Amino acid sequence: MRLWWCICVCVAAAVEAQRNAATRLGLVGPELGLPPVLGNPQGTPTGVDSIVGCVCLPRNQVCPEVGAFPISPPTTTRPPQTGGGNFGAGKIDVRIVNLPSAGACPGQKLCCPDGSVPSGPGQVGRPNPVIPNPVQINSGACGIQNPHPIPGRVPNFAEADFGEYPWMAVVLDLDDNYKGGGALISENWVLTAAHKVANERNLKVRLGDYDVTTAQDHPTLRHVDIPVSNVIIHPQFKSDTLQNDVGLLRLRNPVNTRQYPHIGTVCLPQQDQIFDGDNHCWVTGYGKDAFDSTAQFQHILKEVDVPMVDSIVCQHRLRNTRLGQDFLLDRRSFVCAGGIAGKDACTGDGGAPLVCRPEGGGWTVVGLVAWGIGCASSEVPGVYVSVPAFANFIRQHVRD
Repeated sequence: MRLWWCICVCVAAAVEAQRNAATRLGLVGPELGLPPVLGNPQGTPTGVDSIVGCVCLPRNQVCPEVGAFPISPPTTTRPPQTGGGNFGAGKIDVRIVNLPSAGACPGQKLCCPDGSVPSGPGQVGRPNPVIPNPVQINSGACGIQNPHPIPGRVPNFAEADFGEYPWMAVVLDLDDNYKGGGALISENWVLTAAHKVANERNLKVRLGDYDVTTAQDHPTLRHVDIPVSNVIIHPQFKSDTLQNDVGLLRLRNPVNTRQYPHIGTVCLPQQDQIFDGDNHCWVTGYGKDAFDSTAQFQHILKEVDVPMVDSIVCQHRLRNTRLGQDFLLDRRSFVCAGGIAGKDACTGDGGAPLVCRPEGGGWTVVGLVAWGIGCASSEVPGVYVSVPAFANFIRQHVRD
């Protein structure tokens, strides 16, 4: 079974008849070279909230300008897979979605096309002008965000700022064909999902990219491509259930994060460190926007916030899906996040990082996009590779 993964962004119509419909903005296509990939060339918001034309955005983003709120028709989900296995073999969907619930933007802000300011906490109207921040040099510490706005450009719905997630890595073959997402964890190593690279050897990693259709996003900052000299796959990786889905890519040449202000490392967790629903967590990446043949590729880095879900609660909720009541969640291999309608990881981009920020610490990679059942359904969490469970294994191989 060939697995494809993604992170995509959804919005839904506010009217009752359309409340369950979703249009997804995807995160990564199968090819990330420099001709342009297919997809929405504008990267514009595509949905509404309870006030027709409004959209929910992360609080750290700027509302789109008036007139940038087109509405697209809903997409459909992929038919269920068949198969068996207590750990979900043959039944899991290979997989960001950000769909506001009607009338509210929990944890986010509401932007409206007419510049109005709806009532209610966390809801905002037309933004103030963006003032670009000066480019700063990274300190070398992990988990540091230092966005570098592109002059004259305001991020659209659910788009990250340039350099906002400096650890985001794109894994390519030597012909620039896309293989998966990943996270820079040291100057020599990228962490990714094993199922994206288990059968690959001629690879390279792209760091500091933002819009994959352009040769240079920022006037003074370019992305860099570094060949991979070694691929390490967890010895107990299982391709049918994605247990132990950990891959490590050694870079042929170390990247100097002090030299590149838009490139930096994410922190590794401690072994078996717990991240609960109180943690503020985000998924980033590129990918297709739906399961079916109408899916479109996207080209600008996207982001969505998701809450962590307790593993026992996650198993219970997954048993109410086609996995059945005998399904067993491998709590060593996986962590869960999401379960809020419209917020999820979807088909197309395995290996993309889920990061949380512990109190008093830097942004930490907690999971890697793994699998799920459908996409963005209420009470159905997404399943991610548990990085804390494999922290010792990772550190044993990245000490140099």
